[in-house]
Amino acid sequence: MEKHVIVSDQLTPMVIIWMIAAMVITWVGCVLLVTRWRQRVIDLPNARSAHSLATPRGGGMAIALAMAFYTCTLYWTGALTLAQTVVLLSALPVAVVGFLDDISSLPVRYRLPVHILIASLSLWVLGPVPEAFFSGWLMLPAIIQGAILVVALVWLLNLYNFMDGIDGLAAMQCLFVSLSGAFFLKDTMPGLMSICLGLAACQLCFLYWNWTPARLFMGDAGSTFCGYFLGVIGLLSHYAMGLSVWVWVLLMGSFIADTTFTLVRRLLAGHSITEGHATHAYQQLSRKSDSHIKVALLVMAVNIIWLFPIAWLAVIQPENGVFLAFSGIVPLMILAAWLGAGRTNN
Repeated sequence: MEKHVIVSDQLTPMVIIWMIAAMVITWVGCVLLVTRWRQRVIDLPNARSAHSLATPRGGGMAIALAMAFYTCTLYWTGALTLAQTVVLLSALPVAVVGFLDDISSLPVRYRLPVHILIASLSLWVLGPVPEAFFSGWLMLPAIIQGAILVVALVWLLNLYNFMDGIDGLAAMQCLFVSLSGAFFLKDTMPGLMSICLGLAACQLCFLYWNWTPARLFMGDAGSTFCGYFLGVIGLLSHYAMGLSVWVWVLLMGSFIADTTFTLVRRLLAGHSITEGHATHAYQQLSRKSDSHIKVALLVMAVNIIWLFPIAWLAVIQPENGVFLAFSGIVPLMILAAWLGAGRTNN
């Protein structure tokens, strides 16, 4: 992976035009899913659902196609390197697998190997992990660090999928992370900053359709794409010495804390990892408050008031990235425990 920090020096008018085109692609895709193809990707309510009406899903495929187009145009304009483009485009097959799952419910035994393969190929393109990955606290052979990152990418795309359970939450989270990333990258990596802004713009288009009461769900196509895409953006910025990966971990902290604590508690209680449930902290809150948007806004408040300042500190003090990540996320895990995350008897 070449260490080019700055490829282009500004958000040019041409890049803005391509960003608007990506927004149009997202909008048209959402319209088609809601009007023409809704019966092919319909989500019927069940015991674990947070919605009561049949609603089309798979809206994330519109975002994925728009971002694939936008990524290619950024490469064409010189804003991204070839390696960066290849790694970012590896998120498209993740979205395709998710869309197939939205249509026909693919078993985990088919999805998981594809996710692992895609993540492994991305890490192969990126090359050896920079030694500063663990902020100098832990030195591991490159192959072990690479294996850890493959697991992390696969976990990230799945945890994002687990957190996509109420209207607006997953889209607003992606909007927060991408805008924050763009802010932190503006002086070091304009190309990736443009990617983040494009992702935020596409999410805004989708959020119109996903705002409660949702007329369209992101589906596995969107949730797995967003989790994976944000993950590889974080790795690209870390490999190019532009922004530590721990900054991205902090920006994703609310999702990481809720999902990780919920999974651990359920595993200790003897539940299967692949067993469906609705026991995340945000789902417990949604039932108690009887409101999707209140919970989504509460998560955004935690992101802005708690996680963003710590992430900013991690930008200033990258050598303390690991310590700051744990300092930001562990209290959120304690909060998730207090809210009853992982418990089925609430």
